[in-house]
Amino acid sequence: MAVYSVLFFFLTFGITIHFCVVTASETYFCENVKCSNLENQICKNYSIWTLTGIRKSQCFLKCVRDNEICQSVFYNDESMKCQGHSSVLTSQDDCRFEEGTRYYYKCTARRPQNCQDIFCSGQTTTAIYTIYPDENTNGANVRCDMDTDGGGWTVFQRRVDGSIDFYRKWDDYKSGFGNTNTEYWLGLDNIHKLTAQGNKTLRVDLISPGPPQRSAYASYSSVTVGDENSKYILRVAGYSGDAGDSMSEHNNMFFSTQDKDNDRRNISCAATYFGAWWYNACHAANLNGLYGSTSFGRGMNWNTLSGRYVSMTFTEMKLR
Repeated sequence: MAVYSVLFFFLTFGITIHFCVVTASETYFCENVKCSNLENQICKNYSIWTLTGIRKSQCFLKCVRDNEICQSVFYNDESMKCQGHSSVLTSQDDCRFEEGTRYYYKCTARRPQNCQDIFCSGQTTTAIYTIYPDENTNGANVRCDMDTDGGGWTVFQRRVDGSIDFYRKWDDYKSGFGNTNTEYWLGLDNIHKLTAQGNKTLRVDLISPGPPQRSAYASYSSVTVGDENSKYILRVAGYSGDAGDSMSEHNNMFFSTQDKDNDRRNISCAATYFGAWWYNACHAANLNGLYGSTSFGRGMNWNTLSGRYVSMTFTEMKLR
C-alpha cells in the first residue's frame, strides 16, 4: 500500500493555503484559497458526498481514491465535516458561508517537473530533489533553492569550491555532470526542457571575492534555451538586480565548448577562455570558466560586477 503524507503551510499573501496529498512523487491537491474574500465559502451545488467526524487527511484521501469523480474538497476544521465535489469552485455565487471551512482543488496527478512543483507540494527545505522536466524524461537530481526570493528555484549551475572540472566538451554539457551537493551542471537538454515548460525567470546569484567580498544577483524575467538542433540558442531579456547586466551580450547566441565552436569570433572563445558558454565574440559573462583564475577572461567572470580579471567564488544559476 502506498504511503501518503500530508503537508500544510501558510503564505501571507491575503490568505493563501497549500495543502497537498503526495504519494509516489505525485501531487494531488494544491492551494485554491488565494484571497480573504474566498475564505469560509462552501459550495451549495456540487457536493457528491458528505462525511463527518473524519480527519482532514482521510477526507482528502477519499477524494483521491474516487479518482476522476471527485475534483475538489471542502473541509471544516471545527465540525470535522468533509464534502467532496464533482467540480471546482467557479464563483462565489455557487457558495454560502460556513465558519471554519477551507476549499481545496484537486490537481492532475503528475510527477514534479521542476522545483516550483515541489515547493507547491509543501516541501520547502532547500535540498536535493528529483524532477522530471518532461513526460519522457528520466528523473534528474537537482538542488532546489527554497529560500531565495520566495523559493521554488531549480538550480541548473552551481559552483562553490572548484572541486568539479568545468572545462569540458559538448557531450558533457549536453547531458550534465558534477555533484549536486557541491558543484554541477544540470545539462543543456534538461535546461531546454525546463524553459520549454512556459514562462521562466532566470536568476544568477554571485559572490565576488573583493576586497570587499560582495554578494549580488541578476534576474531576467524571460529566458529560453533552444534544443540541440538550434545549438541551444539562448534568448534572455528583462534584467533587474544589483550585479549589472552581463547576459544581454549573450542574447541570441549559440552554446560553444572547446570541441564545438559556435561563437562569432574567428578564434574559439571556449578554448581561449577555458570555459563553455553562449559566447558572442567573446564574453561579458563566463561563469563556467576556471575557478579562481585571475587571468584575463578565463575565470568565472561577471564583467558588470567585477570585471574580467576577477573570478567569482560562488555562482548559482536557477530557473523558476
